[in-house]
Amino acid sequence: MKPQPRKGSELSMFKGKAVRLNRVILLILNSKKLPAKYDVFIEIRSIKGFKHEDSKTVYRRMEALNQEGWITQKGKRQAKPGWPSELYELPLRGKAALKLDQKT
Repeated sequence: MKPQPRKGSELSMFKGKAVRLNRVILLILNSKKLPAKYDVFIEIRSIKGFKHEDSKTVYRRMEALNQEGWITQKGKRQAKPGWPSELYELPLRGKAALKLDQKT
């Protein structure tokens, strides 16, 4: 009998409706150094299949990932005069989740 291919990990963040958006956010944070929410949103809009993604959806998803500990806030940057913007990074837990999610 032929062995079945492995699917990767069944983490809670890779289940449900937001799985595609979670994966894209983690990949962007892995490739960029300390982006703000808006930077991640602009990067997502440039990806095929995510052209019509709303900014509020991306911001809410990033807040949920931050509260669950998959991404962390690193600092702040001035976006407009008087409007600080939080910067995000991918901690070791997020990098491990990406590694586990890869198909072997």
